[in-house]
Amino acid sequence: MPHARVVTLLALIALGGVTAVGCGLTDVFSPAGLKSIVVAYQGDSVVAPGATIPFTVTVRVGGALQPTPSLSVISIDTAILVVTVGQDSLRGVSIGWDTLTVRLVSSIFTDSAPTIRQAIRVRP
Repeated sequence: MPHARVVTLLALIALGGVTAVGCGLTDVFSPAGLKSIVVAYQGDSVVAPGATIPFTVTVRVGGALQPTPSLSVISIDTAILVVTVGQDSLRGVSIGWDTLTVRLVSSIFTDSAPTIRQAIRVRP
């Protein structure tokens, strides 16, 4: 009888181990490690006063493209350049230089989120 209990116990431990690996528990308990984050502006750097131009921002984490990153896009001087409400276009207001600040918004980054600054010129 004791032999049957040992075999049953070993079988349950083996089944539990297979289940843990199959459910991805190893990913939960493995060290996270740091992944590189690349934020890139894609669009024109020159816009005419009164014109609206589209732009996109891509975010790659560990080389993998993030499909819908949460971004904050801000124009430093809204008298020169305005970011549209959908944060997908820029509208030139008056002639000059402005800086577009794009920041990845995430609850993981509490101090310094990945940020890029893109110079934009408004000229006729």
